[in-house]
Amino acid sequence: MKLTILGSGTIVPDGSRNSSGYFVELPDARIMLDCGAGTLHALARYQRPWEQVTHLFISHFHADHIGELASLLFAFSYGAKAARSEPFTIIGPDGLQAVLDALDTAFGGKLLKTKFPIKVITLSSGQTLQLGTMSELSVCKTPHTAESLAVRIDTNDYSLCYTGDTAYSDDLVDFFIGADVLISECSFREPRDDVRHLSVLEASRLAGRANVGTLILTHFYFDVDEVQLIVEGFSEYSGEVIVGKDGFSMDLTSSVEIES
Repeated sequence: MKLTILGSGTIVPDGSRNSSGYFVELPDARIMLDCGAGTLHALARYQRPWEQVTHLFISHFHADHIGELASLLFAFSYGAKAARSEPFTIIGPDGLQAVLDALDTAFGGKLLKTKFPIKVITLSSGQTLQLGTMSELSVCKTPHTAESLAVRIDTNDYSLCYTGDTAYSDDLVDFFIGADVLISECSFREPRDDVRHLSVLEASRLAGRANVGTLILTHFYFDVDEVQLIVEGFSEYSGEVIVGKDGFSMDLTSSVEIES
């Protein structure tokens, strides 16, 4: 299992952080987790096999998480070196098909007219999906939007979780329990009652109570002081804390971390 961060930012334009997106290479699948602005070209920039992506998981329908959905589909149809025949599976919450249909209309009815099969799968909290013969994806509802989901990917040897966007939730503690890696949004330095996002303290608490092996902090709406953020990330968590950056790569198989 290998993780590459394609986008560690938000909707706010940032020269060093794309909007949300992550690429996970599994023994039997290659899956993107969200596809915000900049993430498609990041796949090529960080030399990830974008033409071989098998799945896309969408956590919710905010623009910084689905902004390049149309571009991804058009790239498969018109940008690949060889014609694609392998199915592409899009996984997400209720309302996913309506979003795809609206995008298809916006792009003149050409988006979904592909020469390869597109499978659309909607999942509700507690449901699971086999990604292949060796990998399983499961989801849990998050307190962010009406449809928003967190995701967990398990193989025989490793587990990786992604919060999507969320406020703190004890249900997520149970869902993430014992994961090797948790990619957690960390929107604000201090807790806020007016938005459904995590602060540094809440991300630390979530990781600590779930007893995850490594906490990767991303999705910052504040200027990041990396040293200070790592200190704060340990406030209720005793494991490894990593401040996520675009291009960061981690191979769980060999426990190697690579800064791009």
